[in-house]
Amino acid sequence: MTGPFRLFVLALKRARTLLVATGLLLGAFQVLVAFIASSIKPRDFDQLASLLPPFVRSILGPAVASVMSFAGIVCIGYFDLVIVIALLALIIALATLPASDIETGVVDLILARPLPRHWLITRTIGLVVFSITLMLALMMAGTWIGLAIFAQEIAAWPSAYMIGSLALNLGLLTLCWGGIAMAFGAACRRSVAGATTGLLALFTLLLDIVRSMWPPAERIAWLSPFHYFVPFDLVMGRPLPMENLVVLWAIAMTGFTVAYLLFSQRDISR
Repeated sequence: MTGPFRLFVLALKRARTLLVATGLLLGAFQVLVAFIASSIKPRDFDQLASLLPPFVRSILGPAVASVMSFAGIVCIGYFDLVIVIALLALIIALATLPASDIETGVVDLILARPLPRHWLITRTIGLVVFSITLMLALMMAGTWIGLAIFAQEIAAWPSAYMIGSLALNLGLLTLCWGGIAMAFGAACRRSVAGATTGLLALFTLLLDIVRSMWPPAERIAWLSPFHYFVPFDLVMGRPLPMENLVVLWAIAMTGFTVAYLLFSQRDISR
């Protein structure tokens, strides 16, 4: 068993309970929303849209009719703020694992063996990518299981392309924030790195929300990673813009690269 893979397995064992519990909850939620959507009569979807507060309708814009449809409700887990924030919190916690290793003294035990320091970052990247993939796979499995059980007689299923695009966009968004958190975690204490990343995510999320309600904010909205997360467009049937994926991927890779550089220079004695 190679060094990085051994470190990955050890880290996975430490996080397995959290990952399994979170993944099962997300998968169960997708089954539940499929059940809820299938229990709503077709004529009631328009009434649901009319009950939304005005500010929510302004945020959704022309996507409100698509979101308040059978397909939109089935896919709501891929863009619901609670789910997105939960995934970001999970990935930030995992991405700052190198800082935790230093603070708990685990890094001293690991590097007592002849292992390159950068393997700790490689292990963490592997853990983040694996965790994102696992969460999205369980969500998609929950979606299809829910549809197969509760919506067999409903023709308006969301397409596989729509679900796949929503999952891919959400996955790259969380990977992006994982890279940012890892860069902070390579230079700061874990509490500082987690808090800083969380506050930055909150600020950029609010910036993207304000942009949808206040056009002048559009000038700086491109600075927010959430600007490249476009689930409402996908629910309306539009294709996923490749440039959005490239930007999110580039931010993630930049964060990982910075993490390698900072961690290689960090004093791990404290």
